[in-house]
Amino acid sequence: MAMHPDARSGPVGHRASSDPIPAGILARMRGVGQRVRAQHTLPADAHEYAFLVGRLIDRGTLQRAEAEASQAGVPTHAVLLAAGWVSPFDYTSALAQHLGVAAAFWAIEIDASEAEEAELQSGHGLQAQVAGRHCRVLPATDAAPDALRRQIAALRNEGTTVVLAPRFCIDAAREVHLRDRRIDRAIRGLLRERTASSAGAPVWTWQLVAGVAIVGLTIGGFAVVPQATFAAMTGVIALPFLCVTLLRLVALREVLSGAHRRTRENSPEAPRLPDDQLPVYSVLVPLLREGNVLPGLVQSLRTLDYPQAKLEVFLVLEAADTETQAAVLALELPGNFRALVVPDQAPRTKPKALNYALQFARGDYVVVYDAEDRPQPDQLRRALEVFRRAPADLTCVQAQLNIYNPRQSWLARQFTIEYSALFDAILPALERLRLPVPLGGTSNHFPRITLATLGAWDPFNVTEDADLGIRLARQGYRTAVLSSTTWEEAPVAFGTWLRQRTRWLKGWMQTYLVHTRHIWRLNAELGLPAAIGFHALMGGLILSALVHPWFYVLLAYHALTGTLFAPAETAVGTAFWAIAGVNLGIGYVVSIAVGMLSVWRRGRPGLAMFALLLPVYWMLISLAAYRATYQFVRAPYLWEKTDHGMGRR
Repeated sequence: MAMHPDARSGPVGHRASSDPIPAGILARMRGVGQRVRAQHTLPADAHEYAFLVGRLIDRGTLQRAEAEASQAGVPTHAVLLAAGWVSPFDYTSALAQHLGVAAAFWAIEIDASEAEEAELQSGHGLQAQVAGRHCRVLPATDAAPDALRRQIAALRNEGTTVVLAPRFCIDAAREVHLRDRRIDRAIRGLLRERTASSAGAPVWTWQLVAGVAIVGLTIGGFAVVPQATFAAMTGVIALPFLCVTLLRLVALREVLSGAHRRTRENSPEAPRLPDDQLPVYSVLVPLLREGNVLPGLVQSLRTLDYPQAKLEVFLVLEAADTETQAAVLALELPGNFRALVVPDQAPRTKPKALNYALQFARGDYVVVYDAEDRPQPDQLRRALEVFRRAPADLTCVQAQLNIYNPRQSWLARQFTIEYSALFDAILPALERLRLPVPLGGTSNHFPRITLATLGAWDPFNVTEDADLGIRLARQGYRTAVLSSTTWEEAPVAFGTWLRQRTRWLKGWMQTYLVHTRHIWRLNAELGLPAAIGFHALMGGLILSALVHPWFYVLLAYHALTGTLFAPAETAVGTAFWAIAGVNLGIGYVVSIAVGMLSVWRRGRPGLAMFALLLPVYWMLISLAAYRATYQFVRAPYLWEKTDHGMGRR
């Protein structure tokens, strides 16, 4: 649905014109909304939807919609609207005339006490004023015509004037009263209810004191006992490096043994659920300056192998992003697409937008996609099959992510190798070891009620995905990795890549600090092995990115001084070089091997040799890590947008 200019902060309209503000449509709809007068009731046709034939559709279209509706177990009008064969405006007008009531669109005023969803679902509609007259407004697009006929008859028997309106128009009127509460919940809900789980306070006092103490002791140690301090630092740094290397060894085993193996519950050959047994699925797509990729996104979501009448797609827009709002208005979107405009309040982050949109979702399951995403068509069905066959503790299914433009630049090639290793090897290894799985930023599938109960996303964390994955694990829930791919666009330009990687590393720092606020509670909730895995993975990734360049500094120093191959003078020196050699040697070999094999298994053998250049890529990651550290201190909630639409397939 395209946006209506009078609903900037809530649900928005349906049809569009070439003008960003569809004034002609607005005038027409308001005119209809002001005609609150009884119309003569037409005799009920033997066919429930026959009133549409010859007016909005032909008989062949109705028969096709009926067949699809019967297969999906939904009302016929749901198929007509989702397919875009009939607009919600036209359907509401025709239905209102057929049932002998008035239709309203934007001129709806609802009392604050009537705005709650429970009132709307009561069967009596909402008490409202339309063009200054009191009436009951019923959602025309929720129930079938015969059911509405019965509701209208019951209300008329009570002497009530009845008006029909599209569901999203009623929601727009409700949002006038609910907006402040919803945006407050989106921003401060987790912070209020689970303060220790929110990055709203980035660093707790004891963490700050501990950090300053460690830096002070290190500087003092180098001044007083440099060799002992150096040895101690080497040991401290080496431990997470070794843990990450061990994890990559398990990932290597996953690749060698067939990381993409099909288990019984994660198999494309699993029995296909009939359409009428499929639940409603909500798709959340946060957008920021994405007008150029919007048509491709819509096409991709329209090709999902899922009944469109059981899909509700939310395009989540920012209030200040008039560019994308105009792009939405310029599109003729089908009736199961809906645009939401998030009120402009800090923090201006993706998780805040997702939290806001989640409050509108009515599906049994929720999935998050990014603007440039191209999920495999059967992904939703496959995710549902995993949920259906898994134990009750499974609360997230993470699809694999990969890149559709790997040959566009050297950075895109390295990014593809990195993604292939992460989603095809490392995350499956974490799942196999029953360690916490930091989620990817997209293609996460959840049961909606469970997600909302857990507090959803942290709006103050700029890698809300990784944080949520750890939080799920701490609550005793599991994440499964689904062997279905969502294709994404890799950053092509260095500046774009650097901003994105800075945000990721800053978010990992936030996540690590949040989940180490109560160390003993973390150990109790995860169990000691999983807690060690968390420290090794999340802490190790941050530490390795910061420390990695200093290995090269030391190597360069010894090379320039001619002591690179000289025997160590002390046992401490021998231990240092042994540890450094193991970390660099085995770590590099295993990481490169995982990258090579992962892209090879993806059918991209031409990229395998580029994995040899991963150490160079890691130096760029180190640059981003220091930039992230600076930002973490100066602007912890700054969201640096990743530009899309520059990648070629």
